[in-house]
Amino acid sequence: MDDHGLRHGRDRGESSSSSIEIQNQWREIQDLLKERLITQDDFPWKLPIPSSSGNVVVEEEGTLLKYVGGVDVSYSKELDSAAAAASTAACGCGSLVVLDVTTPTLQVVYQDFFLLTNFDVPYIPSFLAFREAPILLQLLQKMKKTDNPFHPQLLLVDGNGLLHPRGFGLACHLGVLAKIPTIGIGKNVTNLVLLLNYYSFITKC
Repeated sequence: MDDHGLRHGRDRGESSSSSIEIQNQWREIQDLLKERLITQDDFPWKLPIPSSSGNVVVEEEGTLLKYVGGVDVSYSKELDSAAAAASTAACGCGSLVVLDVTTPTLQVVYQDFFLLTNFDVPYIPSFLAFREAPILLQLLQKMKKTDNPFHPQLLLVDGNGLLHPRGFGLACHLGVLAKIPTIGIGKNVTNLVLLLNYYSFITKC
């Protein structure tokens, strides 16, 4: 296990009991990190408002939300998505892109990637963060170490946040470790349906 308590290698020949033990350890880590999760929006950001001249103005004094980042981990096209997700030897790439959202064209001000030839951690449903968070965290830490002026104020993550079996998906996981506000962007339409059903249930209670 590395310094962040995230990585657990697993050989294909390990017993199912070892897999269960690892998942139990991961659940404990999720529970501990979840205690540090902040769900209340208390940031003093002011959203950029485009004017007729194309310039950006802010109606009130405050910190302008200027740099928004997006992160994702993609897998080799030589493997289908299911095989890539299940394989511990799949090739992949972690990417970070930062946009200046105050510009009309959403100008890309920073981009970086991290190539992988091997994954130490297999994909297990509801534990995606343990496979991908360490990769994405490296990209963000690299920016901080170099005092990069375009470090994102807000991060969009290709993965779920609170919409997760234990309410702590990849977006939450990465946000807590990187100490940056995140928004989980799930690609699956099913996720949206589940979210709508959840809020419908809460409204009826």
